[in-house]
Parts: sequence; C-alpha cells; structure tokens
Amino acid sequence: MNTMVGQGITDIDTLALAVRDRESRRLIAEAITAYRGGALRSAIISTWIAVSFDIISKARELAAQGEAAPKAFVKDLDLAIANHDIKKMQAIESDLLNVANDQLQLFAPHEFEALERLQRDRNLCAHPAFIVEDELYQPSLELVRSHIVHALQHLLLHAPLQGKSAIARFDVDITSLSFPTNSEDIGTYIRSRYLDRAKDVLVTNLIKALISAPFGDERARFADRSRLLAMTLGEIAKAKTSIYDATVPSYVAQKFDTVEDDVLLSICTFLEIDPRIWEWLSEPVRLRVKRLLETADVEALKAHAAFDGFVIPELSEILLDRFDGFDSNTQTSIISEHPKRELVRPGIEIYSQAGGYRTAEAWGQSIILSLTPFLTADDIRVLLEAVQENGQIWCAGGTPDILDAVFDSTRHLLPETRPYWQAFVDVRIDHNNGDTEDYYSYPGLQQRLAT
Repeated sequence: MNTMVGQGITDIDTLALAVRDRESRRLIAEAITAYRGGALRSAIISTWIAVSFDIISKARELAAQGEAAPKAFVKDLDLAIANHDIKKMQAIESDLLNVANDQLQLFAPHEFEALERLQRDRNLCAHPAFIVEDELYQPSLELVRSHIVHALQHLLLHAPLQGKSAIARFDVDITSLSFPTNSEDIGTYIRSRYLDRAKDVLVTNLIKALISAPFGDERARFADRSRLLAMTLGEIAKAKTSIYDATVPSYVAQKFDTVEDDVLLSICTFLEIDPRIWEWLSEPVRLRVKRLLETADVEALKAHAAFDGFVIPELSEILLDRFDGFDSNTQTSIISEHPKRELVRPGIEIYSQAGGYRTAEAWGQSIILSLTPFLTADDIRVLLEAVQENGQIWCAGGTPDILDAVFDSTRHLLPETRPYWQAFVDVRIDHNNGDTEDYYSYPGLQQRLAT
C-alpha cells in the first residue's frame, strides 16, 4: 500500500465510527476504503454519495418532527421516486446542497463552501466525458482526505437539529415546566440534547439567543426565566469555552448599546454567572447600569435581580448603599428573595434587633435560613452571639428549629464552629439550672453536637 495513502487513516476511521446514522457510516467507510486503496476518484464519488444520503436522512428525520421545510422537500422527493421521474431526481440531487443550506439550515457558510467543492470535484470524477482529452481529473491524496474529513465534521457526525429550528425548540424547552433548575442538571440536559453533536454555528446562535432573550421583543415570555437563561449560558461556557469566549465579548459590546432602560438591569443576572461581561460592556452602558441601580425603586431592583450585581465591586458599593437606605421590612424581603454573601452581616444585624418572639421567628426563617448557604465559621459565631444576647430570639418557640436547620446546613464548617455551638448550648443549659431536657436548653443542638 502506498504509505502516503496510509497516513492519517486512523483519525479518519475514528471519526467515521462516530457517525450517528448506520447507513451513512457504511457509505463513508466505503469512501475511506477507496482512499486507503488509492482509488481517489472513487473515494470522492463515495464521499458525495454519503453526503447526499445523509442530507436526505436528516431531512426525513426533521420532517418526522413536523418541520415544514423538510416535510415539503421529502414530499417532493418521494413523489419523484414513486413516479420514477429521473430528471426530477437528478434536479433534486443537483440542488441538494442548496436545500440543505437554505431550507434545512444544516451548514455554516464555510461548511457549505467546503461541501460545494466536494460536489464540484465529484462531478469531475463522475463525468470524464466532459473533460478535455489528456486532462483526466487526478485528485491529490490531501484533497481527497480533506473532502472525507469535511463530510464527517460538517455533516455526518451531527444530529439534524440546526439553524432556526433548533433555536425555536430551545425556546420551547427553557420555558417549559420540565426544564431543569440546577446547574448540574442543566449542563447534563443541554449537552445531551443540543451540544454534544452541535456544530459551532448552533452553539454560537444558542449563546446569542440566551443573552438576547430577556431584552428582546418577546421578553415577556422569559420574565421569570432570567436566572435559568443565565445558568444555561454558564453551562454552555463550561462545555464550549472556546466558542463562548470568541462570541460573547463582541456580541455583548454591541448588543446592550440598544437595550432600553426598563430592562437593562436584567444584565445583573448574567454578571453573576460571568463577571467578565461587565468589562465587555461599553462604558456608556456601564454608566447607565450604575445610574439605574442608584435610582430604581426596590420593586424594580428585585424584579430584575439587580442584587446579583454584588459580584462587581463597583456595583456592590451602590447596592449596599441602596440596601442600607431601606426599612427593615424591605431589607428582609430583599434578603429572602435575593440572598447574597454581601448581605450576611447586615442580615444578622437586622435579626439581632428582633423585638418580639414572632418577629424573631419570622426573621429567622426569612433572613437567617435564606442566608445559611453563605455563612462562614465567623458568621456562625456572630449569629449565635446575637441570639444569646436577645431573649426575644433565644426564647422564641421557633428558634430551636431554626438553629437546628442552620447547624445541619453548615456541618461542613465543623470542627471550626463546634466551640461556638457548644458555648451557646452550655449557656442555655446553665440558664435552665442544668436541665438538659428543657426545650430552651436546645436538646436538638445537644444531640447534634454529641453525634
């Protein structure tokens, strides 16, 4: 065997094994076999056959899913086959790439150009009578190999979920009640359903769609989905980092210059997922965001999850100033709806001022339990001191259950926090004259510390 022909076979064979359609996999294997054997014109023809078959197979799959353009194409093709209309079938084959590009939306521009070159070379190989004598087409090894690789990478390896139909399907997915709500599940879902076999152009379009959704004409559909949109964008950034980094900076830089004031603060949710977005915004947009944070009422701040902007230091200062200016009821509502690490100490301070049992219980639920995921060991110390010093808190009937829940959620901070918990329990037991079973000796915490 020609050693040059043997070069690069292994990686092509590996790619071919990943072709999703069994018949397409068999056809491209025939092309690789011809390439390996030095039958280069046959290899090009076989590659084109694999491409043609795979386009038709994908069209049938999309038609079965109810897509209008593929259904029309398949109907036209089946009619020509049923009528043995050779001219019609030849015309369909001749225009197949255009249909796949324009109607099925399977290709990016550079992919379409690469497969057009394959089609032209196939015609030169399949119709030697059309070539001037002594000029029989002789493709090079490198050219044939590139045609096989392009057929695999641009078409055969991918599911037929591309173009506008993919974006439309994604819109339906992310607004459905069944869409996952935590980062790990979102990542698994979108990788399996969209990203694992997606072309770069689809990933790029998904990224742009996610960023645009809360700010476009149909933003009302995504009014309660901004966080899911941002979380999904974050998972795409993890799975397709190079595409994300190549797409987002320039897109963000131009996109938000035209976003209206009444929705601009929704950018804060995306900032929490990727703080770099703040630097990619234009300076005028950054100034607008700051001004809106300074002037928006509390309902607007909460509606747009503006407190996600704490992740940006220069916005954090503005947000803390705004928070400090609100009354305790408003502050409590902000913490319960948008708990953040930056609000832990202010939240404990509010809680420490509880003036009644029921207030202590309500604030324990809405403030302390909301902030529990952000507590450090030193926060536990400050919290327990606040409870210890306010009889309206430690003697409230609901406080033992609240502190039990805080302990359970912060077990990862043991043993550093154990002395703080033990000191709290010891004081409560002493206060009850050594009665360890008294309700306000916090038996739940005693049991937890013992185990």
